[in-house]
Formats: sequence, C-alpha cells, structure tokens
Amino acid sequence: MIRRRRTLWVALLVLCSLGLCVPPSASGQGAPFEERVSDVGNVGLTVTNSGFFGRSNVRNNPTGPPSFEYPLDSGVEHLFESGLWVGALRSDGIVTVRTGAQTASGGYSPGASGYEFAPLTTIRERSSLPSSDVFTRAATSHQDFTSTYVDTAAVLPGTFIPMPDPQGQLGAKVETTTFAWNFPFTEYFVIANFDIINISSAPWDSVYVGFYNDMVVRNVNTTQDAGGAFFNKGGLGYLDSLTTIYAFNAGGQEETINSYGALSLLGAEWRDPSTGQQRFFYPTVADELAADGLPRPQVNPRWWKFSGGTDQLTRPSSDEEKYRRMRTPFPNPVSYETDQEFEQAVEDWFERLRTDGQRSDGNWINVIPIGPFPRVAPGDTLQVTYAFVSALKPEEFQGQAGKPVDNAESRRLLVNNIDWARRTYSGEDNNYNGRLDAGEDVNGNGRLDRYLIPEPPRSPGLRVELEAGTAVLYWDRTAEESIDPVTGTQDFEGYRIYRTDPGDDLGGNLLAEASLIAQFDEPGNRTGFNNGLDAIRLDEPVTFDGDPRTYHYRFEVDGLLSGWQYLFTVTAFDEGDPDAGLTSFESSRTANAVRVFPGTPPQGQNDGSVGVYPNPYRVNAAWDGGSARTRRLNFYNLPPRAEIRIYTLAGEIIAELDHDAATYQGDIRWYDNFAGTERQLPGGEHSWDILSQNGLDIATGLYLFTVKDLDTGDVQEGKFAIIK
Repeated sequence: MIRRRRTLWVALLVLCSLGLCVPPSASGQGAPFEERVSDVGNVGLTVTNSGFFGRSNVRNNPTGPPSFEYPLDSGVEHLFESGLWVGALRSDGIVTVRTGAQTASGGYSPGASGYEFAPLTTIRERSSLPSSDVFTRAATSHQDFTSTYVDTAAVLPGTFIPMPDPQGQLGAKVETTTFAWNFPFTEYFVIANFDIINISSAPWDSVYVGFYNDMVVRNVNTTQDAGGAFFNKGGLGYLDSLTTIYAFNAGGQEETINSYGALSLLGAEWRDPSTGQQRFFYPTVADELAADGLPRPQVNPRWWKFSGGTDQLTRPSSDEEKYRRMRTPFPNPVSYETDQEFEQAVEDWFERLRTDGQRSDGNWINVIPIGPFPRVAPGDTLQVTYAFVSALKPEEFQGQAGKPVDNAESRRLLVNNIDWARRTYSGEDNNYNGRLDAGEDVNGNGRLDRYLIPEPPRSPGLRVELEAGTAVLYWDRTAEESIDPVTGTQDFEGYRIYRTDPGDDLGGNLLAEASLIAQFDEPGNRTGFNNGLDAIRLDEPVTFDGDPRTYHYRFEVDGLLSGWQYLFTVTAFDEGDPDAGLTSFESSRTANAVRVFPGTPPQGQNDGSVGVYPNPYRVNAAWDGGSARTRRLNFYNLPPRAEIRIYTLAGEIIAELDHDAATYQGDIRWYDNFAGTERQLPGGEHSWDILSQNGLDIATGLYLFTVKDLDTGDVQEGKFAIIK
C-alpha cells in the first residue's frame, strides 16, 4: 500500500510539471460520496456527486431507491448505470478520457477502475416551489440537485482509497445540476447539465464529451430473470434528428407495461479561445461553425457488447480506444465505396440493435458523445446538457405482442416527450441556434433565457381524510396565487378532481388510470364549465393538528370499498388565451397524488369484533397480483396495538403479525409492487400475504386466529377458510 501511494504522488508531481494538475489545496478538498433521487415528476432517477447516475443493484433490491424508474412506483426501470466521459488531447500529447462510469458487472464501488471523479461537494437541493422546504428564487426547476466533483484527487475523500488512473488526469472540475418539474408536459424527463471547467494550467485540445450508459428496460418487481438473462432482452435505437438513443424491453416475458427509456443530447456551449466568443455547439449550427473555420459538431452514438463481440463491438479498455469510439462513427462511411453500401450498413446495424433482445442477445452498452471542441483553455467552461427521457408505448402497443414493436407509431409518445425536453432546455431559443433573435425575448430582459416555459398554476396542497366508505379531500388555495413566469400575470381558472377505481392498481401505472370525477372553475369566460367554486369552498378555512397548511376547499367521495386501493389527485388549471390559441395548462397529477385504502379505523375496547376478509379467501382474489408473493388477506376492526396469530386446527402457529396503527403502512410484497410510498391505511386493518412465518404457501383448509389487544390484554378469536 505504501509503495502504491508513493507511486501516485510521484505521478502527480510529474503531471504538475507539465501544467496538468491543480494546487494541492484544491485537490485535497473533498466530500463524502452521496446519492439522491430526483422524483418530483413521474420519473425516479438516482443522481450522485461522483459523475454517474443510476443504481446498479436495483434488480436485486427493487424495494430500495429507483435507478431510472418510470412511471414512479411501477417497478419499470430503464437504467443499470450511466456516467460522464470527457476525452481530450493533453498538452503533453497524451490522449486521455476521464470517466464517471464504465462497464462493470457490479456497478460503482469506491476507487474502482473507470470511476475517476471524486466528490468535491455534497449534493445540494433547491426548488422553485414556494411550498418546498428548500425554496429559493435561485432555483431553476421544481427540484434542482447540484454537486461538484474533480478528476484531480489522489484518494477518495475521507478514505485512504487511491483514485484510479492518476496519470490520466485532465485537471477537470465538473459542476453538475439536474432539473426536474412536475408539470404534466415535463414530468417524463430529468435534465442533467454539466459545466466542465479546465482547472489545470494547460489547454485541452480536440475535446469530446460523452454520456456512457447501460440502459436496461425491465420490470424489477415482476421479472423472474436474473444475471445475464435480466440484461439481454433489450431493444435499442437512435433518433438522429433528436440526437437521442433509446431502449425498450424487446424480449422480456414478465408482466409489465411497455415503455421507452432514452438519453437525449440537448445541446452544448463552448467559448472559442481565439475570439473569446461563447458559441452554441450542436448539429443545428454546423454550417455556421464551419463557415467560421471551426469543426462541425459530430454526434457519434456507439454501442458495444457487455462481454464478447468482435472488433468495434468489443468493450473499449484503454483511453485511446474510448476516445477513438467517441470520435469515429459506426458504421464508418469511409469504410464503404458507395453511399448505397453505407446506407445499407446503417440500416442493417440498427435492425440488429432493435431485434437482438428478442433472441436474448441484447446486452449492449452505449456512449453518446459530441465534439470535437477545438480547444478548452485554462479557466474556461465547456457546458454540455443531456436529458433522461421516458415514455409509455401507446395503448395499441401494450401487452406481450407489443414488446418487440419499435416504429414511428410506437415511439409517438417518446418523441413528444423528447420535444418537450428540448423546448424546456431551449427556452426562448425557438430556432435552436443558441442566439436571442428578433421576437424571441418574451420576458424583455435582453438576454437568451433557457428553461423558460409557460407554467400552469401550482399544484394545490392536498390532504385526504378517511371515513367509513368515504374519502374527504381538503386542499389549499396556493394555486390561485400563481404567477406565470412568461406572461407575468396571475392566471388561475379552476380545479379538477381525479380518482381511480378498484383494480386499477394491478396494471402497474395507477396514476394513468385516474379519471376526472369533478371540475369547478371560475364563471364568466370561455374556459371550463363556468360553474364557480362555491360548492367546494369552505365557509371557514380549516387546519389539522401537526399540519401547517390551511385548507379552503372540501370535496367528499363516498361509496368506496374496504381493502381496495384508490388514488386521488387535485389539479389546478389556468384560463389560457382562446383568442391567441394558447392552450389552458393544467398542473401535475403526480405532485399531490395520494393513495388511500378505505377500511375500519382502530377500535377501542368493545367497539367491534375483529374479522377477516375476504372469507373464504379464494386464491387469486380480485386484488391479488400474479404471483404467490402478491396475495392479500385483511384483518379488520383491530385495536390500535395488536398481536395477530394464525393457527392450524391442530393448534400449530403458522404466522405472527405485529400491528401498530400509528406506523403500519403495509409490510408485504403486494404493497411494494402495487402501492406507492404516499399511501394512507385506515389504521384498524392489517394485511397478510397468506404465507407461513418461513415464507411457505398455505394449503387449502380452515384456519384459526387470535387478536390480542396489547394495551388491554383482551383476546378475540375467529376463523377463516382458504380455498385453492
């Protein structure tokens, strides 16, 4: 260990002599490794402060944080791991590529080869939502995560673990910010912006920036595949006009909704050292850059096999090979004598990527790079922006038959969501040329503003109170105080109330099943029902203990069935401008969605007899999932604190359940698969998965149970039947 550390310091001294390192005070700073989840929309994405994204062990631990999940709480994941790549020619003539992640079967581990950025700061969160605990006017989105990391650390901060490949340092500091919103048109993506700063004393030449990714689209809750079988079912593709790579589940047999995961290159900005001018660097301005004697931006998506493959399809191991992959297209047009041969090779290549997963041969890795930026001078910043984008396949491409389908129609929603990511990024830059042209300065401040989009009113703060067979919805009036950032006007029209029906949760995307059950909006205009708000407005606002909000509206939904899951959400919408053809915008259904399970509240002494439903229980009850681990039987009329025991007729204890109404949120696999984290249970009920204490199936028969009130010591008895 001592010899290795001495070698590292000698290498650093050599780099410093070439002007490729930063002062010891900068390289010695650091922060512990952190990861957070961007989840304000309908996407859950794990972000880190070390240059990579995703959670590689999500297959083995599906109940933990998501990797790149869409829809939220569906179990449908789209990513193993991804990371930033920065490649350049150093002043000493050495080609180096600094990587935030690379192909590794276990994903990230401290000090592992290919994880070459060390955290300089922790992850800081901020929000443009006034209701957020981290609200600040400096925030860009509803959920910003910012962090900084460097490639100049000798050891992982806070440890004695050497960082890999110190000889390959560029002297790079990267400030990363992710942006996410909960608007209906933005909740499908998370934008990741990278400010890559040359903190060395020497320039970088012929720079390429790429985003490495291992996209895997599988439902981690329902798949039975593990190991290589989990990863080899992918179908892949590339949308050239949108500079977007995408993946889908082409060959998996599990029960799941069919979706796309995508990584889209949105744009780049770079300062030309020869003129000092900030330039937009993207294919849309290629002719303009070429006319000024600068390189045309190249986007060269490259794929290789996780293992195996030949020639250009093998895993790149050296920096030289990684750089060559980013620089060189595949198929390479210079390898073909005619345009027709090249076009046929491209068609054949993408057909292979699209269909390999159907033959369990789809374990492909990808990098999507842009370059070459001619030179990045010391102190200069190179900015590159990507977006993680997701989408469902349209309804006609759901089901097992729709899995392998990939065409313009099946990608319709994906393209729409990518377009919204691009519109969000471009802001006032309507023609995507990186300049503020005539007529584009909508807010009149004289500069090009990105991330400037029309906004619906803010989502109301929602609270749901459960009563017997009834859900009572309360919400506040924050939406009515919203100011549109583009028009600068207070634009509120009304509220819409949505709800799901029993059994909708088994489809895997409960939010999408929510249907409109009521709408109330301002009278006297051409938008909405013009029925007013009086029917839902409280005479006096109400508050609840422990809840800081004040609620001004109330809506009651009755006729709910015990034990079933219902989702409620209340949105706000604006008036729009019918004369100008401006559509009315509606707030997110995701932001305040609440899942509730009607049933009996906790029972006091002598309030009611405990019981079981359904009784008899027949296997594959209407609310059960598709496996033996996702069954559910409910005990009801329970005391606030209780011990439940289930016996055979011979008196053998099969299972013991501990119930605490104050903390119980469902502790069986059914809730992991079909219920989100924001759920409310009635307090007097407890679910059992009909498995023994050792996880074994229970046979058909008659069973006994006891419920002991832990506060009074009283014991009640009962029986139920299981029929298979």
